[in-house]
Amino acid sequence: MSLYLPEEFRITTSSFYGRSFTLIIRDKKLIYHATKPNEKIIRDPAENDWNIFWKKTIDLKIWLWNKSYVDHSSSDGQNWGVKLEFGNLKLQTYGSNDHPDNFKEFLEAIKVLIGGLELH
Repeated sequence: MSLYLPEEFRITTSSFYGRSFTLIIRDKKLIYHATKPNEKIIRDPAENDWNIFWKKTIDLKIWLWNKSYVDHSSSDGQNWGVKLEFGNLKLQTYGSNDHPDNFKEFLEAIKVLIGGLELH
C-alpha cells in the first residue's frame, strides 16, 4: 500500500429530500457517486493532494470525533457517515441531523482533495 493512500475511505451524506453522495476508494482511486442527478466520477488525487488532506484531518482533530452525532428530536433531515483508516489512524462515525462543530471544514478538505466536487 502506498504511504499516502488510505486502507479505508468511505464518506456518505444523504438528505431526506435532497441529494445523496458517496465517496469511496477502490483500486487506488476515489469513486464519487451522487444522486439527483445521478453522477459517477473517478478522481485520482496526486500524492501531494493526499498529504495536504491528511494534514488537514490532523489539524481538524477529526480522529477524536465521537462515534455518533444524533439529534433525536427530528426523524428526517441529513445523515452522514465517515469511515477512514490511514496508518494507525482510524475513524468510524456517523450522524443524523447533527455533526461535529468542524464538519463543514472537513467537507471542504474533501472538496479540495476531489477537485471541487460537492458532498453536501
